[in-house]
Amino acid sequence: MSSPVLLFQKARTILCLCPCCGEIVRLSDLKLRYEGVTPETWLDKYQRSVSRFQAQLDRFKEAEAGIRAEAVEKGRKKARKRVVEIIDSALPGCKYHPQDIKAVLHPIDYVVFCGMTEGDEVDKIVCLSVETDDSSLRRVRRSIERTIEGESYSWNVARVLDDGTVNCGEK
Repeated sequence: MSSPVLLFQKARTILCLCPCCGEIVRLSDLKLRYEGVTPETWLDKYQRSVSRFQAQLDRFKEAEAGIRAEAVEKGRKKARKRVVEIIDSALPGCKYHPQDIKAVLHPIDYVVFCGMTEGDEVDKIVCLSVETDDSSLRRVRRSIERTIEGESYSWNVARVLDDGTVNCGEK
């Protein structure tokens, strides 16, 4: 039998007299207190460092949402600036809001949904393309222009179903 278990069993057999109330109690049932200074152990240091770490973690968790929101806003500003630079290089003098411009790339370069970013309400759709020397691409773009001017277009909604099939219904 191990010595700590044996020690605990022996402590149950030693009886003491309480100096306050005079009751007989077992040594193993005593709740001992020490009024002097206890020497610091490795466990005390470890518990203190865990407590400090937990306090830092709690402070971080409180500030985390703000830190993330700040990082998102910083990223958006940087992305907005980068998009403006790209649009300015591709379409110099373009006065549309950069986030309203969506790249299609072929056969037209961009579609602008005017007002989408600022008011969540599109009031005009503009097709933007850079001039090209490709005659077949120019013909396709002219045919798109004629189609829009002749109002020969429709609105369709494509739905991807749970089984993976696509349902394109005309509105």
